[in-house]
Amino acid sequence: MKIFIVVAQDRPDLYDYFRDAFDGVAMVEVILDRRLREPGHREPMVSVADNRRVGIDIYDELQLRGFVIVRVPA
Repeated sequence: MKIFIVVAQDRPDLYDYFRDAFDGVAMVEVILDRRLREPGHREPMVSVADNRRVGIDIYDELQLRGFVIVRVPA
C-alpha cells in the first residue's frame, strides 16, 4: 500500500510537520497541493447503491483540516 498525505497550499506548517514525521518511510509520500481551483468549484455527485447522492469532495476536507490522507493499494 502507498499512502499519500496531501497538504493544503496555505498550511506549510503541516507540510513541514508531515514531511519530517514520515522522513524515511518508503510507503508514505507527503505532497503539497499545487492545483489551482476556481472558487466555489464542487466535485460531481455520485450515486451509491441505495440511490442517495453523496458528494465526494476531498477539496472540502483539504480546506477544513488542511490535509487529506489517500491510501492506494500497491
